Amino acid sequence: MFESIIAFFKNTKKSEKNTNGSKDAAKERLHLVLMQDRANVSADFLDLMRQEIIDVIKKYIEVDEDEIDVRLTNKQNTDGTTGAPALYANIPIVNIKQEGKIKERQEEAKEEEKVIQEAKQVINENQEEQNEKDKEEIEKNKKEIKKERKVKAKEKTEK
Repeated sequence: MFESIIAFFKNTKKSEKNTNGSKDAAKERLHLVLMQDRANVSADFLDLMRQEIIDVIKKYIEVDEDEIDVRLTNKQNTDGTTGAPALYANIPIVNIKQEGKIKERQEEAKEEEKVIQEAKQVINENQEEQNEKDKEEIEKNKKEIKKERKVKAKEKTEK
């Protein structure tokens, strides 16, 4: 029943080769029309959707486009009755494109490292400035303490 949908999604050259006669072609077209009617979508819409699905998948993995099988099927309910239409996709994976992800992550890591180094540098500069201010404050406090001690010592000697 779903052979017609398979043929529909394959390129036109292959679908023409697989057609065995006018009876089979008419049967396939009828099945396709019924499936499209049940799913309430047009053939152009299904073809467009298939191509967009493939384009998105190809961003992340290499696929064998000649062997891709995307079709509408009828989902079987638990009681055995035919349920709502479902989209079935069998997409053979040739290779997963990890190189792009790895390079992207490496670039992100380099940028993060630059930001971290800049932040460390600013923190160190601020810490050095604060240390200098603290040293000045300590020296100032030492001088004041010495003055106070001298004043107290003078007061003691005067008593």
